[in-house]
Amino acid sequence: MKLSKLFFAALFCSVLVSCDNDDDPVVNVPLGAYQGGFFVLNEGNASAGSITFSTYNYSLLKQDVFGAENEGDGVGGYVQSMFFGGDKAFVISGGSNKMTVVNRYTFKHITTIETGFFNPRYGVVFNGKAYITNLADFGDLADDYITVIDLADYSVDAPIPVGAIADKIFEENGKLYVLNGNYGDGNSIKVINPNTGSVDATIALPQSPNSFDTEDGKLYVLTASSFFDPAPSHLVRIDLATNAVESDITFPETLVGAQNLNEDEGGLFFTVGNKVYGNAINAASVSGTELFTTAATTLYGLKVEDGNLYVTDAKDYASDGAVLIYTPTGTLLKNLTTGLIPNSVYFN
Repeated sequence: MKLSKLFFAALFCSVLVSCDNDDDPVVNVPLGAYQGGFFVLNEGNASAGSITFSTYNYSLLKQDVFGAENEGDGVGGYVQSMFFGGDKAFVISGGSNKMTVVNRYTFKHITTIETGFFNPRYGVVFNGKAYITNLADFGDLADDYITVIDLADYSVDAPIPVGAIADKIFEENGKLYVLNGNYGDGNSIKVINPNTGSVDATIALPQSPNSFDTEDGKLYVLTASSFFDPAPSHLVRIDLATNAVESDITFPETLVGAQNLNEDEGGLFFTVGNKVYGNAINAASVSGTELFTTAATTLYGLKVEDGNLYVTDAKDYASDGAVLIYTPTGTLLKNLTTGLIPNSVYFN
């Protein structure tokens, strides 16, 4: 009797172990048609911009995805930028002074916010709120501000005055970093406490900041001179723990008006004209020799991701543009048609 009980107990345990080891295979259900690819923002004109989507393997290229998923509705004029928070994407349309909220994977419309904006530029999500920079009156360099939106109910909170040009923005260590530069004007970065709205620090720069990237606690900022007083660009490295400038590299005399700084796999990439340049992230100087010359008629933007370089080409600003995808050595992998004036690429 005892033997029989032991036998059945052992059999029961073996069944349990067998079932436990025979787990059902994990099935990754796609979150939507736009998961696993990249968006290209097409700036367009004052009344209408658009967004193009491509899968990573280029098997699907779809124009005007917002219109396609929302009964032909438009996303607004002068589509400036896009940022993400959780499963949502936030599209800033500067020409329409509004921000459109969609599901980032289905691109179905959630809501549109049309108050609190005056020439909005860039945004970031932090601690349940969205922070969007506004250039406000183009003729006044000191009236710029940050729109604050509570993402729980999309209500607009009190704005945060910047006291300088407010353009690109990111969050680090609970602080908002705002680049105070636009088309050669401005020469600093404001560090803002989002809880109090106060400016905790101002980081002085040699010229106007136009692009940045971060890596391993360091902020790399690319600056350029005014169009009316051309001078070589600078690459500035800042310690984000202390906000101290660690290095300031002056570019060779031939590199004036550098733009589109990107970090990828230990290298820094940027553009001058229709050429792409590269540098080791910790190099003490910047080479004046390009990596390659692109086929872009009007190079408008650059994004580097996983070893590939995505170059946006605005062409003649009147017809459909393109995104050209290169290896770091200049081999063209793909030439994709976009909408009018593609300005940036976002990965999803």
